Amino acid sequence: MKKFLSFLIFVVIAFSIISPISSDENILYKLDEDYLFKDISFDQNLNNLFLAGEIKGSNNSFIIKSKDGNYLREVIIDNFKVSKIINDKFSSVYAIGASEDNQNKIIKFTSGLNKRWETKIHFSDMDIITSFIVNENQEVIVIGYSTFKRSSDSFIIRINQNGEIISEKILDISPYERPYKIIEDYEGNFYLTGESKDMNFDIFVCKLSNDFDVLWIDYYDNNNWVDGGLGLELVDGNLIAAGYSGKEGWYVFDTVFIEYSKEGNVTSFTRKSFSGGSDWIKEFKRNNDHYYLILIDLLTGKEYSMKLDYYFDVVKKVEISKDEIPIKIIKINNDIYFVFQKENVIFAQYL
Repeated sequence: MKKFLSFLIFVVIAFSIISPISSDENILYKLDEDYLFKDISFDQNLNNLFLAGEIKGSNNSFIIKSKDGNYLREVIIDNFKVSKIINDKFSSVYAIGASEDNQNKIIKFTSGLNKRWETKIHFSDMDIITSFIVNENQEVIVIGYSTFKRSSDSFIIRINQNGEIISEKILDISPYERPYKIIEDYEGNFYLTGESKDMNFDIFVCKLSNDFDVLWIDYYDNNNWVDGGLGLELVDGNLIAAGYSGKEGWYVFDTVFIEYSKEGNVTSFTRKSFSGGSDWIKEFKRNNDHYYLILIDLLTGKEYSMKLDYYFDVVKKVEISKDEIPIKIIKINNDIYFVFQKENVIFAQYL
């Protein structure tokens, strides 16, 4: 179903996907009011945007392909609630979500939104998918955890380019852990970060071989305060883990950045208080010599989009308005943008 734009919006976006409306704010797309926006991805090969979300009042989802703000095509996915989408280097689209009976699934589409395959992911009846990536071989790597009464098991799954699960493993990280992020290096090794718990929650960072064997694990515990890992980036062969770390005061967190060598040695540690309250990173991304965050202050509910320098000092910090819904940080044509929703219009703000 093609989405009709108002004449003014159409004129603004018909020429370029990043035509400035103000000094740094741009309209990407206007959605139908019955559409609940969830995620967006950008195909660097064809300069296409893919917007995904749920259709209100149903168990169905949509993916819309657009270019220069113009509608190209759309697919409706029955009995599926999408949560995230990504592209691979061949312009294929991958959607992850769950069916009405809470079965986690990954669906692969061509760049024209024709369905290639659909794969179910099931370790238990309490699986939670937290992160997934697609590598150079079009393999999908999925991580998540299954919760039980007093434990939480992390799992990792590899799906080949034909949608077949070719390897899977339960990871022995701690008695209770929740992995939140995975990335892959150029040698085919994987890095994970998240929360682990013995007495209190700690940050865990681990490196896995391409066969999912644990090569090393490191834990960060700030004097028994609550800590957890939330983001990962690779920098010149080293690993940067970003997370939250408790301090004196109830429910008060700083942001920490821990740098590791490939061998698992800590090479630097940085602690920051960006909000002045209780930091929680919702997204962490690096581009060239800068880092980009979406961060919420858990005490006040205020949210910020941020640009940091190489040393994690603030270059730009913008408070997100109450009527704006932050979606993600995205790279479009070598520039970094903060994507948010206001009513049923999707905006990109240059960072």
